[in-house]
Amino acid sequence: LRETYVCGGVGRSSGERAHYQSAQSMSFAVSTEDLSKWVRECFENSLVGQVKEKVLPGLEKLGGQDGLISSLKTNTAQGIRDSEVETRRSVFGSNYVEPEPPTSIWELAWDALQDPCLIFLCFAALVSFFVGVIFNEGMEWLEGIAILSAVIVVVTVSAVNDYQKDQQFRELSSIKDDVHVFVIREGTKKKISTHDIVVGDVVMLSTGDMVVADGVVFEKNDLGISEAMLTGESVIKRKGAYNIAPTEPADKAVSIAPTVYAGTFVQEGEGRMVVLAVGRSTYQGLMEEKMKEDEESDSVLQTKLNAMTDLITKAGMAAGGVTVGILLFRFALGFLNQACCKEAWDHSIHHLEYLRMFVIGVTVFVVAVPEGLPLAVTIALAFSVKKMMRDQNLVRHLSACETMGSATTICSDKTG
Repeated sequence: LRETYVCGGVGRSSGERAHYQSAQSMSFAVSTEDLSKWVRECFENSLVGQVKEKVLPGLEKLGGQDGLISSLKTNTAQGIRDSEVETRRSVFGSNYVEPEPPTSIWELAWDALQDPCLIFLCFAALVSFFVGVIFNEGMEWLEGIAILSAVIVVVTVSAVNDYQKDQQFRELSSIKDDVHVFVIREGTKKKISTHDIVVGDVVMLSTGDMVVADGVVFEKNDLGISEAMLTGESVIKRKGAYNIAPTEPADKAVSIAPTVYAGTFVQEGEGRMVVLAVGRSTYQGLMEEKMKEDEESDSVLQTKLNAMTDLITKAGMAAGGVTVGILLFRFALGFLNQACCKEAWDHSIHHLEYLRMFVIGVTVFVVAVPEGLPLAVTIALAFSVKKMMRDQNLVRHLSACETMGSATTICSDKTG
């Protein structure tokens, strides 16, 4: 009878048990940081002199070509064992990057409300409403409600559009990122999800494949990789062990390099890649993290609207101040000329007139507010998004339409 164990692996035979224990007790001579750093140095140093000075010494620290593969306890013929996958994932990380939690529609609405123009409109609406209610100025309060209604429509349209498009982008990204590749595990060719790839896996690359992790190709091959996704250059890069002649000039780009990067595409040929970095540790992952740290800047139209709002605010305050000044001068002149009801100071009458002058000044300030402008801009951008949807273009944010519309020059190479 086959001996089985319950603890640490239900239903395993004694041989499987030993295999399981060896997988759990694996230790590696290299760390995620060491591998990621060397891959980054390979990408950033592509000239012969830079490779000799920085890249090759870094490879020697990792043990050279053979030492690096041995440190990862793998080989291109057999690959890794299935029982090692979880251990390697816990040590080197997963090839699945957890997306950021979605922004709620209320947070999007609050962000939309931070627009200086909308804040200005809210202030003007409140002033109009209270002036109409407190001083019984006819239908003045109705204007305040109309302005607030316009603000609510603008915020609602912006928030709902951004929320719906964000959900659609998340669904598309989850489908796009989950592709299947062929790997060698325990000497057998297997088809797995890119999310299941771990450091040390041997991935089989062929024409048309997208590279899903950073790795090295030391064996002889005919791979041609397009790195346009990372560099913008359409030149095909050959992959394999460094082969630098002693007489090559230092300022010349190396003709062949071993590193392959996530996000690139195989243009031609076939080969086997040993995975060195996955998920956030890849060069592409590091660049994406840096891009997230960059602060978002206002779009061209938003910058112009903010400048216009500042100008209207200053002009409105100046006009209101001048109006109040003229009314005060007229009020003082009436006292000097002993006009009707101004023969003597009466607190019950003249204090209220002072307040009414201030209200008139505020009203002049409010009248200058273009309450329909943000609404008109938002509706125009919303229609633009719908039109692009009909052309099979999914736009995530409303501002993207006007940003592209503001472009005056598009720079591209001959293949652009």
